[in-house]
Amino acid sequence: MRSGLERSVRVVAREALGALRRLAPSPRGLLRIVYYHRIDEEQHRSCVAPSAFAEQMRLLRTEGFRVLPLAAVSEHLAAGRSFPERSVAVTFDDGFADNHRNALPVLVREGIPATVFLATGYVGTDELPVVRDRRGLRPLDWAQVEEMSREGVEMGAHTVTHPELPGLSDEDLRREIRGSKEAIEQRLGRPVSSFCYPRGRFDDRVERAVAGAGFALACTTLPGAVSPADPPLRLRRTFIARDDGPRDFLHKLAGTWDALHAARQRLGRDRAPAAAC
Repeated sequence: MRSGLERSVRVVAREALGALRRLAPSPRGLLRIVYYHRIDEEQHRSCVAPSAFAEQMRLLRTEGFRVLPLAAVSEHLAAGRSFPERSVAVTFDDGFADNHRNALPVLVREGIPATVFLATGYVGTDELPVVRDRRGLRPLDWAQVEEMSREGVEMGAHTVTHPELPGLSDEDLRREIRGSKEAIEQRLGRPVSSFCYPRGRFDDRVERAVAGAGFALACTTLPGAVSPADPPLRLRRTFIARDDGPRDFLHKLAGTWDALHAARQRLGRDRAPAAAC
């Protein structure tokens, strides 16, 4: 979490960058994919408070955003068709139990379509060990996954054990990618067409494996908006953090922080984008 001085500096930077962005507006017809991890009260950067998450979902409705399911995103990409103005898609990485407890009621109440990317090997176990500095976090179980699916939440694949994919052998790569897809399809009885790269790590070989497994689109942690001409297996997303207030959230949807996030990634390739603004 940031100190008071860091928060003050961030506010000044946010407003300055926002003013510069308004001088050169973004192209029209783009999509913004936001991504969350946990929705809980714990003071952790990747853990958004339930009240803040509820306010963010309300803002999507009250500020006139068009929230698209990833299935609709795939259709736009396949046709090369522009997205409706102010288009947003909502995603969650990993499959934490608090997504069911704290996010699902809000999504249902606000009528927000969303996608949860599941690390299937941990579903129904005692721990989801994917956060580097935190242990003891519970994953969804299959009953919760099935309930969320019935309520309209799409389930995407996020590998079986959440490894960094570029370092795997071809056989392990296929097992992780195809295995997660098949596990979800067998439990839910419906095709799985979306994938998310663990920790955002991928290369050309990983991308070919994802395509070979039959996925229509894949999400990265690269910052920025999605255009209808973008490669469907390299979709950019925008991380939502614990200390993003309502104004920060709207600035992220507008792309205020994109250039800074991209620069921080280029300067520190081994650092997760979640550490950015």
